Amino acid sequence: MNGKSISIGNILWRVLRQPIAEGLTIEQASEFALEFLRLINAPLLFTDVVTNPPIEINEYKGELPQNLINIKGVQYVGENGCTDGIAMRYATDIYHVDLKNQSNDHNPDYGGYCTTEYTYITQNCNIITSVRKGFVKISYKSIATDENNFPLIPDNESYKMGLEYYILHRFLEPLWVMGKIQDKVFSYIEQKRHWYLGQAASSSIIASPDHLESIMNGLNRLIINTTAFESGYKNFGEQERIRQYH
Repeated sequence: MNGKSISIGNILWRVLRQPIAEGLTIEQASEFALEFLRLINAPLLFTDVVTNPPIEINEYKGELPQNLINIKGVQYVGENGCTDGIAMRYATDIYHVDLKNQSNDHNPDYGGYCTTEYTYITQNCNIITSVRKGFVKISYKSIATDENNFPLIPDNESYKMGLEYYILHRFLEPLWVMGKIQDKVFSYIEQKRHWYLGQAASSSIIASPDHLESIMNGLNRLIINTTAFESGYKNFGEQERIRQYH
């Protein structure tokens, strides 16, 4: 993984030029390409995004970004969106969605149970929070795109070949079921698809020794880091240093 990206558009046109892909449209190829991205589900396949400006919360609800793939964290940044972020956790309360019908005499901006915890859930393209109004900042993963809105993938041969054979396999599968494609041709495409799909998934789990070092520092500790969540895991990957006294 070298940090470089390549547009899926380049791969799509390469697939469409193959004789066996006659009849495949750019729309179909694009749909299959997005399926490939979701199947791989590798963190390094996406780009990191923080909502700017923050998302407005009104009556406990705000609209999630349309390009959101996976939420990494949520912070409440106050009623004006300018205060220091307070980490929010995903709600375990099974009545969380009914906060507007619950009451809290201690703080009218919160829901029931006299709680002052900052929690949220996601539902129907919205984020539902434990605060009635204000702003939240979301750190999330999004599919990176080029100037033509084609998604970007890592400039890695496993990704490129995996995508190419995945599109061909998805396009040829119904034709093979109908007997219009020879078994040995379809088996060859299927074998290549499984091989490169597995390679692509494996190659993106750990980016580099630097990535591995951060993970090991976060887990290999004598003193448990109990403030990582509140700080947004900013110093989670730092090496633990314990002073010795004589």
